[in-house]
Amino acid sequence: MMDQSLLLRLVALVIIALVYMLFDIFNNRNVPSIFAYATLAVGVAFTISYLNLMTMAISFAIAAIILSLGYVVYKAGQIGAADIIEFAALSMILPVQIPGLLLNTYQYNIPFIVSIFVATGMSALVITPLYYIPRAKRLFKKPLSSMVNRKDIYKGLLYAAGYLAFALFIMYLNGFDVVSFSLIVILMLGSLFTVVYEMPITDSMVRFVTLKDFEEGDIIAFNLMKKDEIARVKKQVRGFDRLITGRVLAEMRRKRFTKRLPVYKNAVPLALPIFIGVVLSLLLGNLVFLII
Repeated sequence: MMDQSLLLRLVALVIIALVYMLFDIFNNRNVPSIFAYATLAVGVAFTISYLNLMTMAISFAIAAIILSLGYVVYKAGQIGAADIIEFAALSMILPVQIPGLLLNTYQYNIPFIVSIFVATGMSALVITPLYYIPRAKRLFKKPLSSMVNRKDIYKGLLYAAGYLAFALFIMYLNGFDVVSFSLIVILMLGSLFTVVYEMPITDSMVRFVTLKDFEEGDIIAFNLMKKDEIARVKKQVRGFDRLITGRVLAEMRRKRFTKRLPVYKNAVPLALPIFIGVVLSLLLGNLVFLII
């Protein structure tokens, strides 16, 4: 029978990840600061409740690394601040990966957050083409093949060959396992379609907006801007980069910035694959161990 303390941790993990996801989806990717900081407090309380100095030190160290590295990635415009706080909170609620609830396999005492990172990335790889390819078809009302070039196809085939080689290697080591092989095929298809349809997928995420529609935390699609264009904007607006900060917004208003820029206004809320990642990690353990 499961320990009540562990059960409480698992319930807290799922509820927190679920609420983050709901805010991300239904509140225009805006997670209230008070909620985000409250989840950090919950994480701290769960860590202290271990009443073990070594466990507490490990938990706080993992969270500190997540917050520190996450801030660097956030400033680079690659992730939202709320996502970093969510990762840190989840890591403190359950610092070490437990055996999967459905597959009771040994997990080598790796940090639980590592399993979440892995499962989140895999989930995003599958969700992205499933959501954006149909969306792109609706938006552009033309065959998406017209937006795909030969380089995209070659790149996709190269990715597919890499996955198949990996699958053959795993089968050579362990024999054929339907779960492992199925996971590799799913990831291969997600990568293949994401790479081949990269341009229509990216275009369907982006809106060209002017200053009045910019929001703090917006991410500029630098891949849709020319290098000289980026350089001109950086020269005009001090501090301009992929991430739109409050300071950059103020500078734009002061300079009366009028240029329309491509912004990821319709990107998949990361809290969705994070929620899926949390559930998969709890049920199955680390997906890499499941594959190999």
